[in-house]
Amino acid sequence: MHKTVFVWDDKYLDYSFPGDHPFKSLRESKAKKYMEERGFFHQMEVRRPDPPDENVLYSLHSRDYVEFVKLKSIEGEGLLDYGDTPAFKGVFESSLIRVMGSVTGIRLLSQGYEHAINIGGGLHHAQRSSASGFCVFNDVALAAKEGEKFFKRIAIVDVDGHHGDGTQALLYDDPNVLKVSLHMYHKGFFPGTGEVYEDGIGAGKGLTVNVPLPPGTGDDAYLYAFDEVVMPLLNRFGPEVIIIQEGGDSHFDDPLVELKLSTRGYLSIIRRIHNLAHERSSKILLLGGGGYNYDATARIWTVSVAELLAIPEEEVESLHDCCLTSTTSFTMDKVKEVVERVKKVHQI
Repeated sequence: MHKTVFVWDDKYLDYSFPGDHPFKSLRESKAKKYMEERGFFHQMEVRRPDPPDENVLYSLHSRDYVEFVKLKSIEGEGLLDYGDTPAFKGVFESSLIRVMGSVTGIRLLSQGYEHAINIGGGLHHAQRSSASGFCVFNDVALAAKEGEKFFKRIAIVDVDGHHGDGTQALLYDDPNVLKVSLHMYHKGFFPGTGEVYEDGIGAGKGLTVNVPLPPGTGDDAYLYAFDEVVMPLLNRFGPEVIIIQEGGDSHFDDPLVELKLSTRGYLSIIRRIHNLAHERSSKILLLGGGGYNYDATARIWTVSVAELLAIPEEEVESLHDCCLTSTTSFTMDKVKEVVERVKKVHQI
């Protein structure tokens, strides 16, 4: 049996918003094409998501909201939130199949696989009773909730350019899930949450970790924050499964976010998590997420999957940006200030 499984359904491509909306499934199709061209699918198993089951949604989403999405899916018009997430015909079915991909991924990890990949997942903004930020249902939180049936400790590491606010809200009091989000943060930037002091409530106190980064954060500063905060927390928590939300919009060429990660920076993050997972016998569920430079996002996901498959880096070199990015000393000082605040809150 291959140790890595790729969860895919062509119906993922139906989840693509119409007109000039920035969220297009071209990202997923391009990534899959890059992987096919390089023979990735000879080295991992491909599985379809388990059959659609709307009951999966009710562990975290309200029944009224699910029924609302079903109605809008039939009507094919209107909005599912305040303006970012329009309805279209079939939006319920195409959202549910992506959720099932992430849920199936965590189920397969419980059956012996080491790595599961669902690039159709990562829709981390959806709230209990509303869509948000192009996300209808929150497959990240739903996968973690499903994972609690099989695993005692689950970590979510979210490197999307936007804060994973829905995931945070849905699991804010959950004592079994460590939730870490690194994201751009400044006044007026969506979704406006993700400050350092947001650290959980009740039994989940201390298990929500936010690293709000300033615009202009490049690979060097980002990896500094990652090494100072994320790696010690993962080692301390000791997760059996690490769910990675790998939104591609932290890339330096993304049109909606002003962070400066390169493909090589993303790979460094995945490599750090991958090495730690093997050291601790943890499993990995790799999900997609945002990303509005479609080619950059597809390249990020492809080189990340190559890392999980132990494919030599030279075989994907043509997909990489030329080099690592650097951060100005002014912005680096800001990042260091944020890191010190996070370390103080979380006693790192």
